[in-house]
Amino acid sequence: KRAEASLHLEGLIREDYEAQEVKKLIEKIRNGLGHWLTFVTEPDVESTNNRAERALREQVVLRKMFRTLRSAEGVQIHETITTMLATWKRRGLDPPEQLQSILGGKELSSG
Repeated sequence: KRAEASLHLEGLIREDYEAQEVKKLIEKIRNGLGHWLTFVTEPDVESTNNRAERALREQVVLRKMFRTLRSAEGVQIHETITTMLATWKRRGLDPPEQLQSILGGKELSSG
């Protein structure tokens, strides 16, 4: 089903369109062509991506309100860490324990 749907999407992006709105949509489809149908073969991925969007919404609002992350690299690091924490929590894992494991298993001092 994924291969068949991909062929349909590829057919859409090969066409010529006049309306600017349609051209923008086709460009968006083209840019994400390898990712649009992930939900077909990966049961943990929602077709709407709403779970991921909701997980980041609060962080994006905070970033815009406080303007605390001033570099693209800082934003990417912040979003990656918060996404990891939310994913661990959703999977029933202990976020501090998972983070400690990634950092080499060493206990971090609190002071």
